[in-house]
Amino acid sequence: MAKTAPNIAEPQIITTPKITVCHNPKTKTCGAEDIFKGLVATAEQMNIPVIVEPAKCGCLGTCQDGAFLSFPYWGVFYHKVKVGHIEAILQETVQQGKIVFPLLRLNPLQSIRGDLIWEKATGCIMALDSSLCMVDIAEYLIKFHYDESCGKCAPCRLGIQRLADLIELIRCGQAPANAVGEMESLITLMKQAPYCSFAGKVSHIILSILSSFKEEFEAHIKEKRCPSGVCKITS
Repeated sequence: MAKTAPNIAEPQIITTPKITVCHNPKTKTCGAEDIFKGLVATAEQMNIPVIVEPAKCGCLGTCQDGAFLSFPYWGVFYHKVKVGHIEAILQETVQQGKIVFPLLRLNPLQSIRGDLIWEKATGCIMALDSSLCMVDIAEYLIKFHYDESCGKCAPCRLGIQRLADLIELIRCGQAPANAVGEMESLITLMKQAPYCSFAGKVSHIILSILSSFKEEFEAHIKEKRCPSGVCKITS
């Protein structure tokens, strides 16, 4: 006689949408702080369930396309967001799952990673989800570019390799105490001494990550932990 399958509870899946907002308390030029506060207040007023968080963002307040928003559940970024867009974002994107296309950031020149915004001219970098580890991202980016180097000059060939080695050690919690200082010295050399601009291009994005998220690197090195819980720290 066939047995009846036991009732198994459905897994609980968190479905509350999340918005992350670029964040730089030192500047007011793009209005990101007002947008953050406005999203929180308007969502509460309209009784729309949504999580609003500051993004992992490194910015000097000089970008041309801010304010940026990201929607980790949908894997998209909005740019040039203004306070007047808040109600449309909450009603159309959060409630109805529709994209507000005039705000959608589509950049065919950015093919490094789909979960990052990178503005070379201003050094602005923003991750799609605040749970991403910037050390892990830095390792991906340096190894991505390593395969693109022609290897003809030592500052590029050896510099990228040494950066890759250092970042891997940092991610694993095995880096020497002076790893960040060595990275900064390597990046300076890579910007000044190579035959072409490729090494400078690579080092520029790594320097932006290192400058904006140095505390994450130091946590891996000194405290032997990954603040985001992404990296496997080995002893």
